[in-house]
Amino acid sequence: MRVVVVVAGLVVACTAVAPQPVAPVPSVVFTYPADHQLDVPIGANVVVTFSDPVVATAALVAPDGNPVAATPTPTEAGTGLIFTAPALEPGTTYGVVVDGAPRFSFTTRRSAPNSAAPALIAIQGRDPALFATAPHRPMFETSTIHLVFSEPLDPRSIGSIALVDGAGAPVPAVVIANGIHVSIDPIDDLGAGETYTLELGDHLADLDGQRVAPAAFPLTPLASRTTVIPQILRTRGPGDPGPKLTRSGQQRNAIAIAKPLIGTLASTLNPAALRAELGDPTALGGPIAFTIRKGQRLSATGLDVELDGAIPSGLATGEIEIEILTDADGRMYRNPYHAADEVPDNQRSPIYVDLVLDLAIYAKDPGGNAVLAQTILGVEASGTAIATDGVLAIEAVAAMELGLLGIATAPSNFVMELITDPTAAPATDTEPPVLLASYPDHAGLPIAAGVELIFDEPIDLSRAVAGGVTLVDRDHHAVPTVIESHGAAIVVRPLAPLAYGAPYDVVLSDIADASGNATAPMTVAVKTEDRPSLASPATVTSVHPGAPCTLTDGRCTGGKPDDDRYHPFGLPANEAIEIGFTEPLVATTVVLGTTCHTGSVRVETFGPDGACTAVPGSLIHREHSLAFFPDVPWTTGATYRLSLISGPNSGCSAGELCGEDGHAASFDPLNGMATGDGGGNDLVVEFLGMPAASSTFMVAETEPGGDSRAALAIVGTSGLITAARFAADCVPETLAVEACMVMQGAIPVELGALATACPLPDGTTAPTCIPVTMTPAAMYASSMTMLATVLGLATLDTPTNTSVMRIREPAVGYIVDRDGAPTMIAALELYMDAPNLTLPLSTHDLHSKQLTIVLEGPLTFLADGRISIALTNRADVPIDVDIASVTSGQVALLLAKGQMKLQLVSRAIRGIER
Repeated sequence: MRVVVVVAGLVVACTAVAPQPVAPVPSVVFTYPADHQLDVPIGANVVVTFSDPVVATAALVAPDGNPVAATPTPTEAGTGLIFTAPALEPGTTYGVVVDGAPRFSFTTRRSAPNSAAPALIAIQGRDPALFATAPHRPMFETSTIHLVFSEPLDPRSIGSIALVDGAGAPVPAVVIANGIHVSIDPIDDLGAGETYTLELGDHLADLDGQRVAPAAFPLTPLASRTTVIPQILRTRGPGDPGPKLTRSGQQRNAIAIAKPLIGTLASTLNPAALRAELGDPTALGGPIAFTIRKGQRLSATGLDVELDGAIPSGLATGEIEIEILTDADGRMYRNPYHAADEVPDNQRSPIYVDLVLDLAIYAKDPGGNAVLAQTILGVEASGTAIATDGVLAIEAVAAMELGLLGIATAPSNFVMELITDPTAAPATDTEPPVLLASYPDHAGLPIAAGVELIFDEPIDLSRAVAGGVTLVDRDHHAVPTVIESHGAAIVVRPLAPLAYGAPYDVVLSDIADASGNATAPMTVAVKTEDRPSLASPATVTSVHPGAPCTLTDGRCTGGKPDDDRYHPFGLPANEAIEIGFTEPLVATTVVLGTTCHTGSVRVETFGPDGACTAVPGSLIHREHSLAFFPDVPWTTGATYRLSLISGPNSGCSAGELCGEDGHAASFDPLNGMATGDGGGNDLVVEFLGMPAASSTFMVAETEPGGDSRAALAIVGTSGLITAARFAADCVPETLAVEACMVMQGAIPVELGALATACPLPDGTTAPTCIPVTMTPAAMYASSMTMLATVLGLATLDTPTNTSVMRIREPAVGYIVDRDGAPTMIAALELYMDAPNLTLPLSTHDLHSKQLTIVLEGPLTFLADGRISIALTNRADVPIDVDIASVTSGQVALLLAKGQMKLQLVSRAIRGIER
């Protein structure tokens, strides 16, 4: 018997297999995640609802059967239980047990790189091995193909994915990749009953270059659209028809965001209408397919971002826009938790709904858009459809990981409630995209990075990849690239590193939005960074965890015997090893050891008996940095060792890290930073595994070409030094005897939890602050030449060569509210060294010379969305350089107030090196 229900023009078909349908019995009505759902974001709320008021007990259980420390709370309707953002582990299968009986299970997302070769773990939501016989989501003519991989893919390799028809011809489609997700959106609908093949080629690779095993998967779309019934769905508002209480127990039509970095926020959906296409109610023998075409939009209320919910950031998003980036396919089908012979019932056995969305998230405010713009692929929503009050009301629940401020992700739970309304009018877009900003805008582009173009709305990717966006060199030759989607932004990423110090143009010849509104052609000029001077050997600016030098008795090798010892190092279970370098390393010399005592980069662990084991993981090599991600989180209390191998001399031999100058890297900079000073002691850092941190980690770097420098003035001489001046004057509008040291470096920082009654370095107290813990990193300063006259007779021409400023512990700053603007203030204790400064017949004391500098400056967001911290010194800092010879002398230097400028920026949000 076939039962057909018509509600407000919407046809819902359900098949009963028994002669007479029976009433539903008390049972599960709805769950999120859905049973057997893969790739569930960490931080998703877990919901189970019942047909009757809850009298049962429920537990969330780990794979070993033990309950997770999470207590469910009743939903608003009293018929459900919700586990709010339970603390779950990535890549782990959990179950929900009700009254001792398993009800459903799901597997959490794991998105970090790992040591194994990348593999396809889901196609259309199902293990590829099961897809052909038991697809989680069937393929329809309009389906976007959704893939999930075991680790992030290199976006430059995505061209190795293809969809071909039965004759082997490529099917025109847009391929969008983002981390572990890939979506393939055919330009035209596929043919029902025809066989297609998804091909994974042999060049598809992860971020450290390992390749996916080539594979082919047959796909045959089901016939779901013999007839098409147009529908209009709109967001349900107060007073609209539909269920009075929510099934999910969460705020309806809202996105709830929770992260210590910004506190807890909620954005509510504005009124909006979407065009939907309902498939033939009889085609699938029960289930009904429906499609929401790409290019349509929802919007939500904006966010005024405050750090940890208390310190104003100066950043507001304006309204948040959500564009459906690919054709979104869904189904309506009978409740899978109820017997097939039960008649559907609105309250006790409602129709089930699932839907998969690829979303472009962006903001109306240009500053907020630069930070927020992002693409989120494979958002799996599930829920219920209830026919009531003349409408069909759909409540769908989803979760996603929303990027925050370019330095973190936040779990975001999303509930969308729609009702049918044939009188609603979807919005019409008539404005073409506007280019708002680009990265880089003035500094050189790292040769392995991509160019970011930030628009005020998403552009049509099919036109961009078909030649609408191209990168050309100075001779107007096209440079092979891929075009990445990042919400309202795109990244034009070269397939191979560019040339140093060269001009390029991004030619925008065909830019339009999904509605066809076209922008006038334009060109964006960029220039790559200059080749490093290579005047010094490659060395580290920062090591997280650790110190930027070889250690002897807990101190930097080459420092004074009474230098501070570094505190024991630890690394939270949820953080990676991060190492910054002054210069690029030769890629072929960066080799991760897979057994103990091998490789130029080694990460090892030691058991209670001292036995050594290489830690399996993935080593990501960027031009100026390395990152190591362990396969398994660091074990609390376990001992680990990081080793960087430089070799005994400056020669570049096998098994040693080498810079582009052809010499071995140097990890004892205090023993010399001249060209021939490469090699020497290896850098070895021992650290303990620590519990996962709730703080937010970021690396703040000096921007190439930026204004990070210290201007020193000579204010007096004494003893044998009767006169002194610098060979160059870098700040002519101030003191006439100044020279500048240009600084380069990186500081890993942890943004902690909101604190109160914060003691600031100037002796005042801030009512609230965000503590900022800085790794004991190093800044390297360029050489300056001093002309010193001895006893009025001889003049010494003395270049300092590279100077080193080491941050001592504890290094803690504070982000505070200064008249509504976030401001960082920190007192840095430094050691200053000039290891290659030599004076004829004399010595100097620029060796572990102690300085105290109080820095303060605003935290702002650049036009490309990066965080900028512009610090200057708040007071004069005297630096007296003692020179000893037959007699003694002194040069009195002054770092005047405001003349140390440290311009730190976070890494590129979207165009970061791969």
